[in-house]
Amino acid sequence: MASDSLGIPISLLTYRHGSTPNGIVQVMRVRERLTSATATLMQRQGVAGTGIAEILSTSGVTRRSIYLNFPGGKAELVAAATRAAGDELSALLRDCIRQRDPIGAFTRVWSEILISTDFEGGCPIVAAAFSRAEAPEAASTAADVFDEWTQLLADRLRQDGINRAAAQSLSTTVVAALEGAVILSRATQSTKPLEQAARHLKELIAQHRPTD
Repeated sequence: MASDSLGIPISLLTYRHGSTPNGIVQVMRVRERLTSATATLMQRQGVAGTGIAEILSTSGVTRRSIYLNFPGGKAELVAAATRAAGDELSALLRDCIRQRDPIGAFTRVWSEILISTDFEGGCPIVAAAFSRAEAPEAASTAADVFDEWTQLLADRLRQDGINRAAAQSLSTTVVAALEGAVILSRATQSTKPLEQAARHLKELIAQHRPTD
């Protein structure tokens, strides 16, 4: 899986459908460059701190291209970037869920991202969630992504024998705790909050697994 400059797997620069007419492929590539650049900047500096000039510089496209592809301007672009990043992170979460220790796997991924970016690379979905005043569609998209992650985790917990109600509640707790731990790790410049949260989450989940 391809990675962006921050290390999060965002394979937006690779177009996969070879049968699509060239003109459409070119348009898609411009859109993908814009959404990838926007998501990368959101990770580092949030939505409010991500300006059009920086998006243009990072993506290498012209200003005209933004308004041709995203007539709604920055708000529409941020929403599209949130959806694209959410899709890629959901795919990553699915990979982690297939492993024996999904919490540990997802924690290791975030630890690597934080360390490799000197704790500047946060979660673009969190950035979008904080942007409702400026980009309400992006904030709503972030809520949808969090719901998707919660359901993915709940399904895995159900497979482990945990009852439906507990699995749903635990999955919400996992998403909230790990996303909060990423924020704390960025603030403290240490992966310790993330590691501590993961350890206690695994202990909590173990208490709900059937003993038979």
